[in-house]
Amino acid sequence: MVALDTLSAAKELQVAGFEQSQAEAVASTVVKLYAEHLPTKADLYRVALYILAANAAIIFVAIRFLSA
Repeated sequence: MVALDTLSAAKELQVAGFEQSQAEAVASTVVKLYAEHLPTKADLYRVALYILAANAAIIFVAIRFLSA
């Protein structure tokens, strides 16, 4: 899992002019949203299998076409 540093993000927001409570809330929200949309290993595996299946289908059709 990717480590997301909310403390550093909040400090950067404070330097940019946010109040501490605002900076912490924004940093926490952004990190949660970011983490929710990261693909899992299972997601990546599923996509890899789909790509392999699509490539196999293309090769099968190409062989059938060339041998006709």
